[in-house]
Amino acid sequence: MKKMKKTLPKLKHLGGQAGFSFVELIVVVTIIMVITVAGTLSYQSTSQKSRDGKRMSDLQKMAVALEMYKQENVTYPTNRDDLVSEGYLQELPTDPKEGFLYDFVPSDYSYVLYAQMENVGSTNYPSGPSNCGGTCNYRLLSP
Repeated sequence: MKKMKKTLPKLKHLGGQAGFSFVELIVVVTIIMVITVAGTLSYQSTSQKSRDGKRMSDLQKMAVALEMYKQENVTYPTNRDDLVSEGYLQELPTDPKEGFLYDFVPSDYSYVLYAQMENVGSTNYPSGPSNCGGTCNYRLLSP
């Protein structure tokens, strides 16, 4: 048998033709940036909708506690802390975003709960009091 020699192919220097051109690199970087920006915007929008959903749920939970309080005490509480101290809620719900607050406007036979929504599609009230850390644009009225 003949001995076979293994030879490696010799690399040739192609003189400026190897690699990517500057224009090709710019196009690839631009495409990556566009995809990144689109993903970031989509994530932010989803996060806002999620926080707005929690706000609606929190106000609904407070409304149920207020109705239970009224059933047993004839009138609504004048302070939302009464809902915790008397056992209707374990703790007061807090807004999922720092700097935003829930507002509670009571009277003996009615109440209004306010929140500031981030997504305009989640609002149901053009503008209310500014006790929400900004302008309250969502409200829940007593039945």
